[in-house]
Amino acid sequence: MIGAMRRYRRALQVGLLVVIAAFVASMFVFGAGGGLNEGEREWVARVNGETIPVERYQRRYQAYIDAYAQVYRERFNPELAERMGIGQQVVQDLVQEAVVVQRAKAEGLGVSDEELNAQIHQVPGFHEGGRFSMKRYQEFLKRRGLSAATFENEVRRELTRNKVESLVKNGVKVTDAEIERTYALQREQIRAAWALVEIQPILTASTAGDDEIQKYLKEHEDQFRQPERRRVQYVVINPRDFQKPVGDADVEKYYTEHAAEFETPPTVRASHILARVGETGGSEAEDKAKAKALDAIRRVKAGEDFAKVAKELSEDPATAPSGGPEFEQAAFTLKKGEVTPEPIRSGFGFHAIKVTDTRSGGKQPLGEVAPTIKEKLATEASEAAAKARADEVKPALQAAPDFMAEAKKLGFTAVESRVPRVPVPGMGGRGESMEEAAFTLALGGVSTPLKTPIGFIVMKVVEHLAAAVPPLAEIREQVASAVKREKAEKVALERAKQLATQAKTGDFAAAAKKAGAQTGETPRFSRAKPAEKLPGDAMLAALQTVANGVTEPVKTPQGVYVLKVLERAPADLTELDKERDKVRGELLVGKQSQAWESWIGHARSSSKIEVSPRVQTRRS
Repeated sequence: MIGAMRRYRRALQVGLLVVIAAFVASMFVFGAGGGLNEGEREWVARVNGETIPVERYQRRYQAYIDAYAQVYRERFNPELAERMGIGQQVVQDLVQEAVVVQRAKAEGLGVSDEELNAQIHQVPGFHEGGRFSMKRYQEFLKRRGLSAATFENEVRRELTRNKVESLVKNGVKVTDAEIERTYALQREQIRAAWALVEIQPILTASTAGDDEIQKYLKEHEDQFRQPERRRVQYVVINPRDFQKPVGDADVEKYYTEHAAEFETPPTVRASHILARVGETGGSEAEDKAKAKALDAIRRVKAGEDFAKVAKELSEDPATAPSGGPEFEQAAFTLKKGEVTPEPIRSGFGFHAIKVTDTRSGGKQPLGEVAPTIKEKLATEASEAAAKARADEVKPALQAAPDFMAEAKKLGFTAVESRVPRVPVPGMGGRGESMEEAAFTLALGGVSTPLKTPIGFIVMKVVEHLAAAVPPLAEIREQVASAVKREKAEKVALERAKQLATQAKTGDFAAAAKKAGAQTGETPRFSRAKPAEKLPGDAMLAALQTVANGVTEPVKTPQGVYVLKVLERAPADLTELDKERDKVRGELLVGKQSQAWESWIGHARSSSKIEVSPRVQTRRS
């Protein structure tokens, strides 16, 4: 177990940074506690009797929203969040986390207090002068209204999940036989003729009668069902419209008053050669690993290139950043270019360390950090100005009988939208999301300024829309399009089936022409080098078909493909040795993912999982 614990240490460090980042982001929006007693809190799911409270859901949901908003920026809005099913993603994530944490505790794999404290102590945001500061940690908790127990419980859960995942994945091995089979499969090449029965021409010629439209809607109501929504009108006050240059005097003042932010500890950049000690340890393994590290040191001091010796001897060149305190202590005793005189023992084994660069600590020069300070001050000032403007216009928008007209009068372009309820209805908090505000306000109510990724929003609720299938008159065009699409797909599939049947016993080109299909031939392609412009499913079908064989019809968004394999060429294994490490790495990642998914699937199958009925009513 000790050896396994060493292996996941790096993953714990990364996982901690992720969960703290998510936790910090969410706390700005939701705060903690929600004002409910433990027994009164609503829940999103139960796993083997353990309740997942709404507060945890809200924090994770906001972390997801923030992450997606960073990716999509101005394009991200409540409708997109609903279509992406972010709420369902969050619920499944929390359920999986609960399953993993429970199984970990049952198997004695929980994260101990010592492990938790060690990881928290490594968070840069809690450091002052290069060391962990309890004062900074407590200030972090105080600013967000958190108890240490609440925060550390959330961190412990995420670290436990990372720990178990790392243990499962580290148990996966790749054999030489698997590498050879995979290489041969990936490099096997084929050449194929293809025929495509396109859907679009058929779709253009398709019609949809009234009876067909009504029947389709009756049979596919869920396809058109809208969630509970609020029709809202809102204006956006964008901080970018209030940006102003920041003067040098303001930068110097901030630099002086926040001197601690610009203190940097001494740093060392080091390379190492690692001789691992096996999981079972023992004096023989210790002596063997130490001797190997000593040999490396001797060779380097004799004049051999460190990188060359490392490539030949090191058993894990990627672990230099996670060698542990012993590693760091030794590295800081060396000067640039020096090598440790003796092997250094860490939790991984014995290291031969060479320092490649050193930097003394101290205060960063003003000229170096001035751009960062300017950006920070400009952002804070523009946000404050935007918030002030939003506060200023809110009373006029609230009093106006016509929100849109008043917005125009004030110089804004108002937007009207339909906002779906957040994926867990009725579970409000102290958040500032559009969804929560829309479902908290009474009809006709106007919100206080809401801080969102696109700026400060002042919003009015215009209409309450219950979850329902809209009247046919409102969605007739969508239903008609669905009817035409279904009919076109059936026609295309039938033509492709006839094409495939005829091609198996006759001329492929003639059968394609009869079906009105587009045709072409590919150059040689393989799993490692896909065919250009050929959809993945069609390519895979051809790769799985014998020489001179014809595939079954393959449905794609463009239409239905049928392919005939013209030629198969086995892989050239002479290049395997050059690619062995790459194939091993790719194969290992795939097997690790499969192992983790299998572990999760087994754990879930043996768990009793109950999802809140209100969550289950959301659209998937």
